Amino acid sequence: MKILAIGDIVGENAVKMLENKLQSLKTKYNIDFVIANGENVVKSRGINKELFYRIINSGVDVVTMGNHTYSNNGIYDISDERLIIPINYNNNTFGKGFRIFECKGQKIFVSNVLGKRLGGNLNGFKQIEKALSNINDDIKIRIVDYHGEYCNEKGAFAYYFKDKLSIVYGTHTHVQTADDKILYNKLGFITDIGMCGPINSTIGYDLDFESRRYLEELDDDSKLSSDINCQFNGCIFEVDSKTGKTIDIKRLNICGVEDEKIIED
Repeated sequence: MKILAIGDIVGENAVKMLENKLQSLKTKYNIDFVIANGENVVKSRGINKELFYRIINSGVDVVTMGNHTYSNNGIYDISDERLIIPINYNNNTFGKGFRIFECKGQKIFVSNVLGKRLGGNLNGFKQIEKALSNINDDIKIRIVDYHGEYCNEKGAFAYYFKDKLSIVYGTHTHVQTADDKILYNKLGFITDIGMCGPINSTIGYDLDFESRRYLEELDDDSKLSSDINCQFNGCIFEVDSKTGKTIDIKRLNICGVEDEKIIED
């Protein structure tokens, strides 16, 4: 089974890019199942009902979140099991932090972990162990979006769960890393899959403002770039449905809305 994980979607222009490009990508690469991180959709802070369903209708099967899960009150209008919030955010999010989906006759476990540095109030390792103890052994394909700041935190998590999960990929930094690998011929891992957002930006933020903010040491928060030309970062994991082991990884980097060039590794 081929699973596409899409990096943090930053702003509405990135949603438009998904609407324009995702279906053709799914056809080109024979994608079966799609997961996207949606915690930065509303002006780079949170999500709302309208943009959630636009992402779903573009061809995404599951939307995961992160440290900006509750930055926009619009999330409270979404009552849909295709929205996964960090399992370790607090004591109330365990039941919304993982779901079992079906695709092509296969069951798929999907969960979302928030890194300690970003406000994960509970231990993400222990919460995932608890979740896995509640699912059946016949669910072979098991995926975690680890939304974290630190590379070693993500890598340690992947190593710890190498025998229990199929895929661990990182989100949050908005910068795609070049360390995709299959750990011990079992688990597919990459530290960060990058972002879908404005090309002429710094991780999605306005370049002029960010330059001035650091030059003048302003306390103001970052501002979303208005550039309509967006990049697309993601990663395709091919998983053996019988064993749950990852057998291939391909990174994707589309350079712009009008640019069909795709860089693959």
